[in-house]
Amino acid sequence: MKRIGIVGAGRMAFARGKAFLDTGEAEIIAVASRNIEHARKLAQKLGAPHAFDDYRRIASLKPDALLVEVPHGVQGEIVKWGIEIAPGILVGAALAVNSKEAEEIERKAEEEGCLIEAGYGSRYSALWEKARSLITSKSLGKPVMVQSLALYPASPSSWYYREKESGGMPLTHMTYCFINPVRWILGPVVEVSALANRILHDEEEFVKEEMCSATLRFKNGALYSAVAGYISPPNFPSLNVKFICTKGGLEILPSTQILKVYRDTGVEELDFSSQTPPLLRQAKTFLEALDGKAVCLNPPSDAKLDVAVSEAIVKAAREHTVVKL
Repeated sequence: MKRIGIVGAGRMAFARGKAFLDTGEAEIIAVASRNIEHARKLAQKLGAPHAFDDYRRIASLKPDALLVEVPHGVQGEIVKWGIEIAPGILVGAALAVNSKEAEEIERKAEEEGCLIEAGYGSRYSALWEKARSLITSKSLGKPVMVQSLALYPASPSSWYYREKESGGMPLTHMTYCFINPVRWILGPVVEVSALANRILHDEEEFVKEEMCSATLRFKNGALYSAVAGYISPPNFPSLNVKFICTKGGLEILPSTQILKVYRDTGVEELDFSSQTPPLLRQAKTFLEALDGKAVCLNPPSDAKLDVAVSEAIVKAAREHTVVKL
């Protein structure tokens, strides 16, 4: 039974903490948050005996691993501290707020022998696994173009909307929806261009790229047009991904866990809604990886590329240029 300490007490800290419990192979030993009442409430929900307002107090409990679910602006210092006190860390999503910090985390983790996994869940989704299998097997021909829409109605009162705390919308939102899984399927990104605006909430401290349209070119020649942002009209379709290939295509509908496969023989609709939830699969893989029995899908060597792509999107949008990677 692995003993997990959690830093952070928000919605995703609960979701990932519960996923660890649902594996039947872990227990939550402590929750830390700057707001002690939030820490106590989450600790109670997850059956943790300890709640702290200083995350450093978790070290005295000698955890087997840490879950870090905090705003990206303060995440780095916590992860680098955690590398010294725990054998493994599951980081909420993006590995770091910038490439320099990502490289530092990768290097420090290697030196200390600490397992680091970024929290991108799509790679643990049966739906995305099937999509990857279909594309990489070339059963639909060669991939030519990907198009995605990812709209999230983030609250301006949340840390998601504050540039300094989140690291920006391309890092916090676009890498998750859906740069990380598309990279997993198509391979290395070699070129990035982008345009962005900020119209709904344009206060100075808010994210600069409130809405963004980015185009990524991959080494295999495929293009990816990604539209994402924090404006989501009521009842408007907000999440979808389409792969266009030379002999067919795919449409991914994450909200309903539906995959549509387009071939010359017709359209096949596959329903993955009853499959094991990605967060649970990720938690189980992470725990097994701690014992050397599995390999995580978002190690620092790969997850740092999501950070680099998000930085390229920001640079391309702000400087009206094409960024080569």
